[in-house]
Amino acid sequence: MRLRALALAALLVLGACGEGENVEPATRPYVVTAIDYHFHDAHPSLPIELGRPLQFSNQGRNPHNVTIEGTEYDRTIRPGERITIEPIRSLLTSPGRYPFVCKLHADRGMSGVLVVVSG
Repeated sequence: MRLRALALAALLVLGACGEGENVEPATRPYVVTAIDYHFHDAHPSLPIELGRPLQFSNQGRNPHNVTIEGTEYDRTIRPGERITIEPIRSLLTSPGRYPFVCKLHADRGMSGVLVVVSG
């Protein structure tokens, strides 16, 4: 019985650790990855704190563009490159929803939304 209780406790601890693996400290960049014709981790359910760096990484085979609506931000990223906005409040000055698009592949639906929260 005691062994079963220890095993259950270990599973609970491991489960809690597994959930926390995707949570990064506020000092590490929030990374949005361009992979061919899709932005990975650019979903409204993943908010980014104003003080955190934001990084766009191109792990695809094609050049991609990041144009954030409502700003003058318009950058092209070659395969293997990364660009960082540090901190995000240097560009996006207040909490809100910021749609962005790859102008090179907008016709394929390559877009995302950044949800910025205070923090």
